[in-house]
Amino acid sequence: MTSLLNIPQFKVIDYQFQSGIGIFLKIEKKDPKVQCPNCSKTTDKLHQNHRYVIRDLPFGDKQVYLQVNRRQIRCDGCGSKFSEELELVRKKRIYTERFKNKIIEEVLESDIRNVARRNGVSEQQIETMLKELAAGFVEEKPQGLKKLGIDEIAVVKGQKNYYVVLIDLEKRAIVGMVEKRTTAEVEQYVSSWGEEVLSQIEEVSIDLWKPYKKVIEKLMPQAEIVADRFHVMKQVNEELDTKRKEIKKQVEKLKNKAEREKGLLALKKSKYVLLKNEETLK
Repeated sequence: MTSLLNIPQFKVIDYQFQSGIGIFLKIEKKDPKVQCPNCSKTTDKLHQNHRYVIRDLPFGDKQVYLQVNRRQIRCDGCGSKFSEELELVRKKRIYTERFKNKIIEEVLESDIRNVARRNGVSEQQIETMLKELAAGFVEEKPQGLKKLGIDEIAVVKGQKNYYVVLIDLEKRAIVGMVEKRTTAEVEQYVSSWGEEVLSQIEEVSIDLWKPYKKVIEKLMPQAEIVADRFHVMKQVNEELDTKRKEIKKQVEKLKNKAEREKGLLALKKSKYVLLKNEETLK
């Protein structure tokens, strides 16, 4: 179980399965000694236990919970008391850092509400994860950024409530996040990178939202603007389907029964034929 957990500093000392809930792993640090943050002396003198349960990456279709003890330690050297730092989980959080990263990756491909439902977490927890991520980018500017992608995370699909995500397309890494999708907010955030970063950007990939284009033309005039393929194809397919529906309505209005039935038969399942790639057509 320790090998499956794959957290080098910890070992599994007990585990149990709870039907309908998931797998609970009781873990503890392999090395009980920690360094005092005040005097740097190494100690393992326990003052108090603080045990709690946190979410971790799932195992197959089972949710995994870790029972962790964030010990309060008393230092023999200076007499101070402190809580040990645990790399796998931030203070006051009930999920591991790697679980948070998994959730954020899923949100980039979906929306907050659906990811919350699939993973058994609240929408508020996911928004906290995103805000933590955004806060981390404020402290440092992206380095060596040449190809920038501007994408969005929907709070709920179909509603106009988005987080704007800035991505280094070469490194496939998030380099920034804006909590509101407005021209002013995006422009203010991107401009904070400064001329040194912005002047090096060669390409920017965006969806077809015009305010993004205006921000790029203003702050990065040298950059080539590329329309994201997904959004281009989405618009092409929507317009193609609109035309298909118009033709179907015309056929349905035909007075000649034989012609009408022949036309409707020809259009049957045409939506899916139009969406297929050429190489997969019969």
